[in-house]
Amino acid sequence: MAFDKIAIAVDEVFKELDEHIERMTSKTGMKCVHLCGACCRKTDIEASPIEFIPLAAWLYENGKVDEFLTRLDQSDKTGYCVLFSPDAWKKGNWGCMNYEKRGLICRLFGFGYRLNREGVPELVTCKLMKESCPEAVAKARQSGIETPEEVPLFRNYSMQLYSIDPDLSIKQFPINQAIRIAIEKLYFQYAPELEHEIDE
Repeated sequence: MAFDKIAIAVDEVFKELDEHIERMTSKTGMKCVHLCGACCRKTDIEASPIEFIPLAAWLYENGKVDEFLTRLDQSDKTGYCVLFSPDAWKKGNWGCMNYEKRGLICRLFGFGYRLNREGVPELVTCKLMKESCPEAVAKARQSGIETPEEVPLFRNYSMQLYSIDPDLSIKQFPINQAIRIAIEKLYFQYAPELEHEIDE
């Protein structure tokens, strides 16, 4: 599948997921601590390259690839996601420099579910959310038991991405490496077109 079609297909999965999480948060009352960004402060986040094909496509469309790759080289030294801005909260922002193009892990963490050994959906959330809205978290956990078919499962959304492109989905990498792979994959598609334009 061409990468522009992959980007569209991934965006459609993300749109469905965002709507799914919105239904769950409306039902349970769960929400992140205002301007938190604690989950972005981890240096061991992993993702698959396909999660960032929409970001890579956006960078190419907006002529921001070189600038972004420079920032990516600098982020590799810190271990933080290249999209994370530690001081964003001072400006009233959440911390992600391209929130619309964030990955699957960024969308699901805190609100997603994994199956436990008994096959029951188990909420994967953060300590801060457990402390700030314990009743909502308890309600969300109960939803996994009472209405398992309604909760957003990591597995289901990962499988949707896998069905779009298995090679870009099967392996997890440190998040910055996953982003770099996505950008490089698009580069190899568009580079011949760019060279052709230069030759003309």
